[in-house]
Amino acid sequence: MLALFLSALTGCLTPIEVFRNPQSGGIKQAAFELECKESELQVTDLGNGETMGVTGCGKKAVYKRLNGSTWVNNTGGDDANAAPKK
Repeated sequence: MLALFLSALTGCLTPIEVFRNPQSGGIKQAAFELECKESELQVTDLGNGETMGVTGCGKKAVYKRLNGSTWVNNTGGDDANAAPKK
């Protein structure tokens, strides 16, 4: 159901707006993992709308969208400042 809802959103919103939309869970997850307020996070589309770079509060991480709905942290290692996985 959520995937269907998010699919409908993608037709109206940019990939960054989809990531920032509370229904997608992306921005909330990034804020939690980077220990940073959502309003302080900068989101960059890293190419295809399925991969977002997020920076804020001196930290950065890469998030990938799986199955069109779930955002997962794709940053290597245990440290949010580590290099992204390849």
